Amino acid sequence: MQYQCSKCKCLFQPLQLMWFCTLIFITNISAAQEESHNAVFQQQLETADKLRTTNRQKFNQLLAELAVNKNSFSSQQKYYFNYLLGYQKLIAGELIQAVDLLDSVIQQQENMLLKHRAIVTKVNAYTSSENYHEGFLVLNQMLPMLEEMRDRDTFHNALFVVAMFYNRLSQYQVSNKYVSQLLNTFPTPRYSCLASMLGIEAKFRLDELTLADINDHIIEVCDNENEYIASGIIYSFIAQWHLKNQQTQMALKVLLENLTKVEKTQYYLLISGYYSLIAESYYQLKNYQQAEFYAKKVVDSIQAEHKSEAIVRASHILYLVNKHFENYQTALGYHELYLQHNKLVNDDKNKRNISYQISQKENREKTHQITLLDEKNKRLILEQDFLEQAADSRNLQLMLLSIIVLSLIYKAFQSYRIQNRLKNIADHDELTGVFNRRCFHELAGSALSYCNKTHQKVSLIMFDLDHFKSINDNYGHPVGDWALKKTIEVCQGLCRKNDIIGRFGGEEFTILLPGCGNKKAKELAEIYRQAIDDITTEEIELDFNISASFGVCSSEHGLTLDDVIKAADLAMYHAKEQGRNRVSVFGVDINERNLALNS
Repeated sequence: MQYQCSKCKCLFQPLQLMWFCTLIFITNISAAQEESHNAVFQQQLETADKLRTTNRQKFNQLLAELAVNKNSFSSQQKYYFNYLLGYQKLIAGELIQAVDLLDSVIQQQENMLLKHRAIVTKVNAYTSSENYHEGFLVLNQMLPMLEEMRDRDTFHNALFVVAMFYNRLSQYQVSNKYVSQLLNTFPTPRYSCLASMLGIEAKFRLDELTLADINDHIIEVCDNENEYIASGIIYSFIAQWHLKNQQTQMALKVLLENLTKVEKTQYYLLISGYYSLIAESYYQLKNYQQAEFYAKKVVDSIQAEHKSEAIVRASHILYLVNKHFENYQTALGYHELYLQHNKLVNDDKNKRNISYQISQKENREKTHQITLLDEKNKRLILEQDFLEQAADSRNLQLMLLSIIVLSLIYKAFQSYRIQNRLKNIADHDELTGVFNRRCFHELAGSALSYCNKTHQKVSLIMFDLDHFKSINDNYGHPVGDWALKKTIEVCQGLCRKNDIIGRFGGEEFTILLPGCGNKKAKELAEIYRQAIDDITTEEIELDFNISASFGVCSSEHGLTLDDVIKAADLAMYHAKEQGRNRVSVFGVDINERNLALNS
């Protein structure tokens, strides 16, 4: 007796039919079990994804459990697991391993949502590690994909990361563009909070912030989303706005009311920022004990890798407080700490600015290369047509070759000009055109070393515009910029050929005078001082005076540039204390015992 299969129409003996049915049954059970396991794995992966920012311990535990079964994952589950593992490595500070795992997700084409998330996380990784150059490479890969992102949360996260990246680079105008795009695309409350935080920072840095830009609703949204760091940062910029507008009591009230909540975040940069702003507020209110108390809370917690505006602000307050109490030795120590960390912060700003300039240059060069290739292709097509039509015309071939060579030379010349322009941007102060602090320090250091070796005298003048803040406050920053540029224009007209002039920061400038001792340097400083004092404001149809206080120091016995700068800075402050608009010489008007240069 035989049986026929209804599907394949095959004939089976009874025993064969029994084995065939058993095989089908076992196969169906295995498939069902595999499908069941995959569903469990998927649920565990999704749970881990939700916990990665809220419960780090449970997140790590779930990844450890999933790692045991990773060989049983589907291909998409493997990519999902690699993404979560890459995020875990990033949080642990293992950047290289994190990037390798994220790259494995970025290279796949099966799950575009996961691909986009991995790219966003990679940009964030390079931002956190201050590897801005690599961050730009990934950013340029991600930006064209923004319109392709269909997942709302991923799209908003991408816009937030891009805006934060440009904020870190101090490119606030660019950052505002992405903040506005995020806020105009109906974000979740969390991204509404984070975007508003970045927007408020950008407007403050651009000097465009008003209290109308800040409302209690957005801070309430941040607190409801447990984004206490974000609300704390917003309050810090409110306080800075009050300080900037001479509303010290209001600034102090905002800071003290939110201090406890900020301390609970355990976020060092935010907490130290609050302490330093509180110290500055108390100093402005002449409560020197409280100013010193909060400033020391910042300084006492400095670690090797720390660099921030809070440390710069706190060390400067401690310098001013100790100077007020005539603790000059202690004041000097804090002044040195201020100079050290101010340099670290400025160097970091320069590093970010150079990274941005290099990225812009590389983008221009890439566009330029594409244009060149297009032009080259067009030329090749023309050349081919030309050769086909006039193969025997040697002169025309030579003419075409000459055009190509001249075109390449012209493009190379353009590239050379771009490189020189970028170098000039990196070495000079954008507003006044003189050397910036970094470049001045390099040039002046070399000049001082040469003068010491050849036993030549060398002096340094440091000057600071008097009451410059009142010019900005009374007439606006454009007038303040005019005053700075006019001052440097006058000084450059008096500089000798070998003198080196640079902007040291804000309204503070330095001039290195090779071949000059104290006497000659003081004479030149008096000439500069008188020339600045003679500046009139008729061309801008305003009526105010411009003056500067000068400090002079001569380098002797092989002193370093930092020693000379410290001494000139102290002499300049002495000139200010003596009534401003005057010249003070270190070692003459102020005794050398006030500064331990060789300590």
